[in-house]
Amino acid sequence: MKNRFVHYGIVLLVIAAVSAGILGLVNDFTKTVIAENNERAQNEAKRQVLAAASEFRAGEAVTSEGLEFIPGYDANGKKVGYVTTVAQPGYAGDITFILGVNLYGEITGVRVTNQAETPGLGAKIADVEWQDHWIGKDSSYEFNKSVDAFAGATISPTAVYTGLIRALKAYETGVSN
Repeated sequence: MKNRFVHYGIVLLVIAAVSAGILGLVNDFTKTVIAENNERAQNEAKRQVLAAASEFRAGEAVTSEGLEFIPGYDANGKKVGYVTTVAQPGYAGDITFILGVNLYGEITGVRVTNQAETPGLGAKIADVEWQDHWIGKDSSYEFNKSVDAFAGATISPTAVYTGLIRALKAYETGVSN
């Protein structure tokens, strides 16, 4: 009886070791593909939020209040603005978005890249139409519940607004000077 438990234990150990090895190989294979896809999605979002830029120079990034502002340049090499990635706590977790800011401190675009808000309510922050209504606003803009939120969901839109204002103020104090 005792030998049977030892035998089954060894078989289980071998199966677990083989499974772990296979999972490790699959992880090594897919992690580069996943990283490339994430980088491609981030670059596409940067182009969407700062459409005037044809190139982003991460090596010239400026950090202000914990946010990294990456400058964008047009085809002639002229700086047209900055992009930054913002994470702000929402209802169901962090809402991550990319923000484009022109040289005057105005929003040129917002793209939510990650959120886990309630489907049908707070998840409406992922709608491009809602994201685009922030274009042209600056740090002096005040949240208007009837315009900026949706029925039944104010926490998620308020979280995005809070992140936008935090980023715009960081831009004003540490980048635009």
